[in-house]
Amino acid sequence: MSSPVSPPAGSAAEKLLDAATVVFSRTGIGSATTREIAKEAGVNEVTLFRNFQNKQGLLSAVLERAFLPSAEQRALPGKTVGTGATLEEVLMEFAAADFERKQRNIALMRVLLGEVHCLGDQETEVLRRIFKPWKEELAARLREAQQLGLMREEANPVIIVDQLVAMLFMGALKAETMKCPEYDAPTYLKSCVETILFAIQTPKAARRRKKP
Repeated sequence: MSSPVSPPAGSAAEKLLDAATVVFSRTGIGSATTREIAKEAGVNEVTLFRNFQNKQGLLSAVLERAFLPSAEQRALPGKTVGTGATLEEVLMEFAAADFERKQRNIALMRVLLGEVHCLGDQETEVLRRIFKPWKEELAARLREAQQLGLMREEANPVIIVDQLVAMLFMGALKAETMKCPEYDAPTYLKSCVETILFAIQTPKAARRRKKP
């Protein structure tokens, strides 16, 4: 996976990325124009084309910077059932990291959800490179849990990951738009993981989870 865009602080490229994030979130991907973004950034439109070629190139750079802010955050946290972690710990670690990433970029997430039909091949490939590795890694850890008898054999790891990711997105969306007073984010994450565990864990996993 390529490195996320990290232009020098205060540079024209950084100003354009900041401005594009604001404009895409405010106006939408389809309606945003390079002229509007350049104006928001306080630079000439030619500078945008020189740095990012076109709106698609700028959107791709915005997505990479938003969802891959540092090399350390590209990989999943290190807990696996093979190293002694419980299935609950593996799921909770993923849930916490993924929820934080979604919550931090919820405005962009809303736009992407509403305008996915506007995305071209370039942006779609960027999203695939951003999100697919995390999901594949968690699925691999769930398969490991199956091999160790900690997860039901009939459970499909890919489907389980998609279900968890969907719940995390809805939680981040609700936290940002509805300011739910009934529960906080940690409580929601724990409930998501408990729901998945109830569906997939074996008696062996339940016993392992209860060990002090």
